[in-house]
Amino acid sequence: MRTIRWLLVSLVLALTLACGGCVGSGRVPVSSSAMRSVGYDAGERVLEIEFPNGDVYRYFDVPESVYDGLMDAESHGTYFHRNIRGRGYRYARGLK
Repeated sequence: MRTIRWLLVSLVLALTLACGGCVGSGRVPVSSSAMRSVGYDAGERVLEIEFPNGDVYRYFDVPESVYDGLMDAESHGTYFHRNIRGRGYRYARGLK
């Protein structure tokens, strides 16, 4: 699973560099009915999640291990509900 995630992240990075940042947020699509895409900024410790309705939430001070767990989870939605939502992370809702 980590190999697939690494390939997706590498592809997004390559596309971003090739077009001068035109890929957008840097989130990668996930196969989930609970969310569309996920991104993480390790330097800022910010987790960004786009939900099926188009809402984007940014969660702050999230350890990289939580992001890794989300990306490696069999169910992204279950992991999110058990380990991120309602667990005390500050968050901000972005624009659709």
